[in-house]
Amino acid sequence: IETVLAVPWWQKSEDNDSLTNVEKILDEDHYGLTKPKERILEYLAVKKLTGNLKAPILCFYGPPGCGKTSLGRSIARALGRKFVKASLGGVSDEAEIRGHRRTYVGSMPGRIVSGMKKVGVINPVFLLDEVDKLGSSYKGDPANALLEVLDPEQNFAFNDNYLEEPYDLSHVLFLCTANYLEDIPAPLRDRLELIEVNSYTALEKLQIAKQHLIKKESLANGIKEGKVTFDDDAILYIIEHYTREAGVRDLERKIATCLRKAAVIFVKNPRSKPININIDKVKEFLGTQPFENTKKEKEPQIGVVTGLAYTQFGGDILPIEVNYFAGKGGLILTGKLGEVMKESASIAFDFVK
Repeated sequence: IETVLAVPWWQKSEDNDSLTNVEKILDEDHYGLTKPKERILEYLAVKKLTGNLKAPILCFYGPPGCGKTSLGRSIARALGRKFVKASLGGVSDEAEIRGHRRTYVGSMPGRIVSGMKKVGVINPVFLLDEVDKLGSSYKGDPANALLEVLDPEQNFAFNDNYLEEPYDLSHVLFLCTANYLEDIPAPLRDRLELIEVNSYTALEKLQIAKQHLIKKESLANGIKEGKVTFDDDAILYIIEHYTREAGVRDLERKIATCLRKAAVIFVKNPRSKPININIDKVKEFLGTQPFENTKKEKEPQIGVVTGLAYTQFGGDILPIEVNYFAGKGGLILTGKLGEVMKESASIAFDFVK
């Protein structure tokens, strides 16, 4: 009975309906990410015109460190809604989603109803983090239990085993995050509106560092404003030579390392001048650079062709060389080439022949 009384049945929070205001808050919190922001504005515009809306189920997917989870918080702040998060990584028991039957010892409602109880309103932003990391075991498959939660045709009468009352989830704005789409089961993926959160380019990372990371890390490491400044070249140098990632987590760690080194200098000598971090200082603070960025050859060279490599962590230029010697006239390909690359090479060879 306590649970039934504690769960919200009609309490609502007012949405922030001003699109310009929402846009301003989203831009404040995140640089770039045009697609997700556009989708949120569309959602609001439609909601304003229709008066009510079956909330869509948005799923942000992309490599780690690109701001998917923090985008969820940011959306809640922009809409003026309450925010609740359930991390689904490693959950392999169906009862975690749907609740336990009350006959069991230690039975309790599932994560969804618990989240609603905690947040106290029927229209929060509910973030289901890491939906691709759900496990399945002999205790059932939680991904299948999520179907009822995330299907707009069914979730107005979600049935929790503990509550045993149909519960309306249709006002909740569900957001999911995932790293790999392949790991989300097909029936579940079918109910999600997929929005790709791409890896950032070097220039985007530079802006993120200037607008967000340096301020955040300076505060965390007790550096007063203006005591440490970074040159743009130095930040780009860190991005290119000390990190290789899609997001900005490693970049944040490297900036924090520089600021900690500066903190040591300030504590040893309280009168020391403000420090400006340039490329030389970066080399001094961070040591040997682990990554080399290949530059394009200045002039065309015989026997060398420029290739491009692309991974989810970013791209690089590959100078590919060819060598020839007496033999039977065959073509030998070295390195780990994919099928398509091997085909391209043999087509080129046929063309030359």
